Amino acid sequence: MFPFHLWPLTAHFYRGRLYLRHLDLADVATELGTPLYLYDATTIEHAIAAYRRGLRAWPGEARLAYAAKAWFTLAMAQFLDRRRLGLEVVSEGELAIAEAAGFPPESIHVHGNNKSPALLRRALELGVGAIVLDNLDELDRLEVLAAAQGLTTSQAIWLRLNPDLVAPTHPYRQTGHYGAKFGLSPDEALTAAGRIARHPDLKLVGVHVHIGSQIFDLEPILAACERLIELATALRQRGHVIRFLSPGGGLGQPYHPDDPRFDLVQAVERVARHCAEVWERQNGRIEPPTLVLEPGRSLIARAGVALYTVGSVRRLADGSRIVAVDGSMADNIRPALYGARYTACLPARPLDAASGPCRIVGPLCESGDVLLPAVALPDVRPGDILAVPVSGAYQLSMASNYNAALAPAVYWLEDDHLLLIQRRQRPADLLQRDLPLPP
Repeated sequence: MFPFHLWPLTAHFYRGRLYLRHLDLADVATELGTPLYLYDATTIEHAIAAYRRGLRAWPGEARLAYAAKAWFTLAMAQFLDRRRLGLEVVSEGELAIAEAAGFPPESIHVHGNNKSPALLRRALELGVGAIVLDNLDELDRLEVLAAAQGLTTSQAIWLRLNPDLVAPTHPYRQTGHYGAKFGLSPDEALTAAGRIARHPDLKLVGVHVHIGSQIFDLEPILAACERLIELATALRQRGHVIRFLSPGGGLGQPYHPDDPRFDLVQAVERVARHCAEVWERQNGRIEPPTLVLEPGRSLIARAGVALYTVGSVRRLADGSRIVAVDGSMADNIRPALYGARYTACLPARPLDAASGPCRIVGPLCESGDVLLPAVALPDVRPGDILAVPVSGAYQLSMASNYNAALAPAVYWLEDDHLLLIQRRQRPADLLQRDLPLPP
């Protein structure tokens, strides 16, 4: 059975070929060239709507703030702003993209475990919605910069809690255990809160936690919510007014037919309802703060499809095949970094019977340049188009120019309009930063 749950919502078959809306994927890839990434706006909108339905279980105000690290461009920033989402950024570059897109600064949260003075300075200048404090050394810098800035209003601060919880995910994606580089211990958070209260240019307004990503078991997330609300309650009892409560993001997204999955509305609803119950148990009928979720992968991963052209097919004695395509670990490092599993199909012949396993590899000078270690495909020939679903998150945002590979073009599909939102990188682009040695 074809795994439609891994493909954009607009995916369908027509005359035995795979389409997104009116687009024949194989024909589009041939016409526009590969590697090529397509993003389906309908799928993102559906995920946003699912989050908002689930958040109705929270008794107070609730907001969504997109985690830009998943994938971020000028067009994506504009799309989010038009749909009234907030934004979480972690670097000067992400903040600059948001600023260029005209994204409202008051809807931006600045995260990061080692924010540069330049990032903090620009965040203060713009008056972002919140700077999420990650450690006490950062507070040292922030106190000095805020005092020198001459702010007309106090800068809102959230505290990021390290809850000492191990998320059930790859170790590289675990961010909330004791040895992680992220967050303040409960004692450090109370110390930071006292210092912020004494600083005339800083104001503590929120608390935050994030234990990792690609999580399908909600129990650790619920436990993190409990520890976050314990901190918020302790701060409230010390006289601080906590207006924002953020359990972060991290809900899982299946990439492979064998991956677990859950109903997104029900998952968000369970998190929101649990937070509401814990808040009322610890704080009674006091009006709850605004609940802020920060999804990234679960909003956009399914919306993206990567398209490649087959260059060569090597047939091995055991009957398997090594299929080389023009994409690589330069545009998708996740299989090499995390052992991430994907599936794929030939969009011109998606229903043809498989003739055996294939290993999908790229052209880079690395034996580790493997996109799919094993996928069952029909007869594959040079020139065929290969489509890989669930390619919307962390692939392009983690991309590189290894071997001077050129970044692929990115197209946006919305309301039957196909728009180029990132042009294909050219060799001349690689040389823009380089300076020659003198004669």
